[in-house]
Amino acid sequence: MHHESLPAVSLHNVAETVPSPWADDGKQLCRLPQTVGANLNVDARERARHPTGCELRFVPDPPDEAVEVTLSAPEQAVARPFWGGFQPEEPIHVGPEPATHSLAMPDRIRQLDVAATTDSAFSPRVCRLRFEAWTPLALHDVTGGRRPPRDEELPDQRYLAHGTSITEGAAATASHLSYVAHAARRLGVDPINLGMAGSAFCEPAMAEYLAGREDWDLGTLALSINMANRGFTVDQFRERVGTLVDAVAGAHPETPLVCVTLFPYHADIVHGGDPERARRFRETLRSIVTESSHENLHVVDGPDVMDATGLTTDLLHPGDDGMRAIGRGLADALDQHR
Repeated sequence: MHHESLPAVSLHNVAETVPSPWADDGKQLCRLPQTVGANLNVDARERARHPTGCELRFVPDPPDEAVEVTLSAPEQAVARPFWGGFQPEEPIHVGPEPATHSLAMPDRIRQLDVAATTDSAFSPRVCRLRFEAWTPLALHDVTGGRRPPRDEELPDQRYLAHGTSITEGAAATASHLSYVAHAARRLGVDPINLGMAGSAFCEPAMAEYLAGREDWDLGTLALSINMANRGFTVDQFRERVGTLVDAVAGAHPETPLVCVTLFPYHADIVHGGDPERARRFRETLRSIVTESSHENLHVVDGPDVMDATGLTTDLLHPGDDGMRAIGRGLADALDQHR
């Protein structure tokens, strides 16, 4: 996305901006248009206004130019200025008062032999200011010599991921350690994270929006621990998931789309849990895919890509090791079909 008031930069995984309620002149980053969010449940509407997987991208021009970025958040948050695939030593701290941060290409990155880093899908000259999932964020201004990244400096394919808090990377140490980020890096593609924590209910507005997007080349739909935990019946799950999967796969018949059944969680392994309910939800999604006429549609069983030891102590959300395992497994599955 290019914002008319922020020339010579690009916003990744940002559908639109809205005025930030906590600071004047701030542009809050949103992953879905308000017209879509208005037709989703209240929690999903709120999650769409969190910058999970959102990035501000630019290339300093000239290379030794420092670029000044002014940010704010309603409470303490962090952002991480990656250079291509290179992780920063320290994050940027963001708070309620707008503050300006100077971002200059590190000396060794400027001196880098780019040919020696061909494994990265991103040029190391591209500053990728990556934002975290759990606090809204506003961009106020960008100044200094810069230009937006060119196509050849970015991955040539995009990976769209929809799901729950697990897709957003809820228990990962940082957003760049979510399974979506792991899979994207392994595949050499650009991730679009449309996880909706606690609110991925396969609503018609989400199905229509995902089907209507034309900016992705492969995708995953992790469906949906939220529905299993929020009292949806299996029949309701079947109807909603079937409609969403059919809409998205049908609108993109040449695009690999992998559905992911429930990852292992407490219902499977805790005394008094309900492993039969978990089994039925997994089997329902599996049958939707196997009975579908869409040849681009595939299924991966969550327990096949991560075992329960990859969970955090809530026995629901994967930790860093679990995220890495899921990312590896889904990348391998997607790679078979692209």
